[in-house]
Amino acid sequence: MNIQSITHNPIEGTDNVLTTVIINQVSSQCILARLLIDVLGKPGIDNDLEMMGTGDTWTIMWTQKETIREQTQQLIRKAIT
Repeated sequence: MNIQSITHNPIEGTDNVLTTVIINQVSSQCILARLLIDVLGKPGIDNDLEMMGTGDTWTIMWTQKETIREQTQQLIRKAIT
């Protein structure tokens, strides 16, 4: 699995950002989901994580307090390695 891109978009009126990560070369979306949950927490309980994709390219989105790009990259790299 490889990180194709990471974007952070501020959510107006809050101190949150919408983080979007596109991961390609995903061999199993089930494994990807488990890895992300281990790192980011349970969707609906710990965060509002969403996954969309097909084939080997998946988009992961969630909101979080403003963070720097490097922290997000470290979290995602930790999940997929």
